[in-house]
Amino acid sequence: MKLAQFIQTNMERLLEDWEEAVLEIAPELKDEDSRALRDHAREMLDFITEDLLTFQSKEEVARKAVGKGKHLVSRIGEKHGKDRLRQEMSMHQLVQELRALRARVTKAWGDEQGGLTTKDIDELVRFNEAIDQLVATSMSSFSALKNQVTRLFETMLKASPDPAAVFEPDGKYLFLNDAMAGLVDATHRDVVGKTPKQLNLELASGIHDAITKSVTTGQTERWEHRHCFPSGEEAYLECQFVPVFDDQNEIEAVVKTSRNITERKQAEHQIWRSANFDLLTGLPNRRLFIDRLEQTLLEAQRVGSSFALLFVDLDGFKQANDQLGHKAGDQLLAMVAERLVTRVRAMDTVARLGGDEFTLILKETDREGAEEAANALLTSLERTFEVDSHRVHISSSIGLAVFPGGGTDVDQLMHNADHAMYAAKEQGGQQVQTYDSSMAQSKAEDLRLSRELDDALSENQLEVYYQPIIDIRTGAIYGAEALLRWNHPHKGLLTPTTFLSTTEQHRMPDEINGYVLEQAVKCQIRWRDLRGEALPIHINESPTTFVTQNLVDQWRARLTKIGLNESWITMELTPAAFNVIHASGFNPGKSLGLPDVRLKLAINDFGIEPFSLLALQEFEMDSVKIDRELIKDAGQGEKPDRILKGIIAMAHAIDVHVIAVGVETDEQLQFLSRAGCDYAQGFLFSKPLRQDDFEELLKRDRQKTH
Repeated sequence: MKLAQFIQTNMERLLEDWEEAVLEIAPELKDEDSRALRDHAREMLDFITEDLLTFQSKEEVARKAVGKGKHLVSRIGEKHGKDRLRQEMSMHQLVQELRALRARVTKAWGDEQGGLTTKDIDELVRFNEAIDQLVATSMSSFSALKNQVTRLFETMLKASPDPAAVFEPDGKYLFLNDAMAGLVDATHRDVVGKTPKQLNLELASGIHDAITKSVTTGQTERWEHRHCFPSGEEAYLECQFVPVFDDQNEIEAVVKTSRNITERKQAEHQIWRSANFDLLTGLPNRRLFIDRLEQTLLEAQRVGSSFALLFVDLDGFKQANDQLGHKAGDQLLAMVAERLVTRVRAMDTVARLGGDEFTLILKETDREGAEEAANALLTSLERTFEVDSHRVHISSSIGLAVFPGGGTDVDQLMHNADHAMYAAKEQGGQQVQTYDSSMAQSKAEDLRLSRELDDALSENQLEVYYQPIIDIRTGAIYGAEALLRWNHPHKGLLTPTTFLSTTEQHRMPDEINGYVLEQAVKCQIRWRDLRGEALPIHINESPTTFVTQNLVDQWRARLTKIGLNESWITMELTPAAFNVIHASGFNPGKSLGLPDVRLKLAINDFGIEPFSLLALQEFEMDSVKIDRELIKDAGQGEKPDRILKGIIAMAHAIDVHVIAVGVETDEQLQFLSRAGCDYAQGFLFSKPLRQDDFEELLKRDRQKTH
């Protein structure tokens, strides 16, 4: 049987046999459609059959011998080559496939023939020539398309803004695009054939290690690094090292691609900074501070060293913030942060917990060193700050705890340093306190006292005492100051100074302030009937209660409830409190809003704390009370007397009465009389008295003056 006839007769069997051979050569085609594979092979066998059945002249035989046979074979071979490249087969697999086709067909035909004649051999030669033409055209098409893909790939790589390079397995450059050439600051000619180490690249060691690992594992390696360009610009690059496998599944190259991730890194860094740093001062915030404290504690435990934890709270910041405005207050906090940073070592940490509270970690520091550093900080913060052309003076209260004596874990250290800081504030601020065990007992006592104070009012333990204010010119009782006393069931009679710190930390209940006012007004009504005229009574508002519209509303409600038609109640507040309300623009003296009732105002502790003289007129002050620290040296001559005379003259110039507090000697009284002081108050005249005792004193004073 002729070969052509054999192929036509046994086409399906031959196609099935060929498909089996193809899948052995290229297992990756196993998921391809079998019908498509067979149609492709059928097309080639149909061409061969037609060629075998067609008469060929000597010229045509010669043309086929040099690869210039029928045009049809070019089309079929070109299609075969392109398809195999798209199916990601190698050229070697392509040739094996066509050789397998030849071998399977000739073997099957030889078995059928049982022996070959001369004519059979001629036909076999023509069959082989047809196969050779298919191999040649298929390889040519495969190679042309692959070259085109390579050119496109190279063009794409060269034009890519992302640096890319191809390395040999030993690390030598095979190819690099323009972006990579710019990255290594060298030309293609200088780079190809050399390793990064031979080029003395800064990151040569990292590149070499990544290539070696990729070749060893056969896996993609990723690497991030910071790169400095020749221009000096810095960028973050993300690199991938991808192994390239040949037909024998051996690694023949490694492709490195780099991508600029600077914007992503900057965004990540900004997110991290926002989560760990204070936006106003740039200092670590509570989160990062706790982390560093934990790390410092672990390090100290490991090496057996000590360190100090400092809590810094600014004294007078609220007043400065309210007076100058929040923007200036923020500037002041930033300046404080900068000043703190300049006073510690690079190994230490300065953080802002919030508000005007700062913390410091001083590494490798004992108690003596910590106290020395804390006092240096204290002195530094006392220097004037220039804020928006304003000279601002503040101080600080600093508490410190030293590891291990001041605490053995983070929570205990923070609690104790915070406790020491509050101890510094309770003693007047502007000082350093180091934690010791006695503070814990004091704190427990304060908390217990605070809880007991909550019940003192309901259990009738509170009482109002009165100390007379004397008219210096006549010697008669002019008025009184209402003073709170606590009849403690176990401690006896307590003055406000005993529990003042407790009420300031935990806020004296509003009911207690209301109780003092109510008792004072009731006594005022009672004593008006006794005297025939109203008795002015001064009341100390809690130092922690800054005068606001809400406070004035409370006073209005209390006075309305009591039914007082004409108030001779004077509210005494510290200069610091008045400075706050002056900055806010609120005037409580004009805001009571009751007919014939004006809230009289007095400044307590006058002459010790700074106060705006202009505010004396703005608030229509009724009186100022000169602090006992200035009174104690009255009549001794020299500077103290000149200061007192100046204060009295200044107050009288703007129609403000002057009350001297803490008068205890005749010498003091005589000087105040000569200086023109209006009123005096102190133990020279009387100690604070219970209501009944003060009433008896009023009766005797009335009899004496009449």
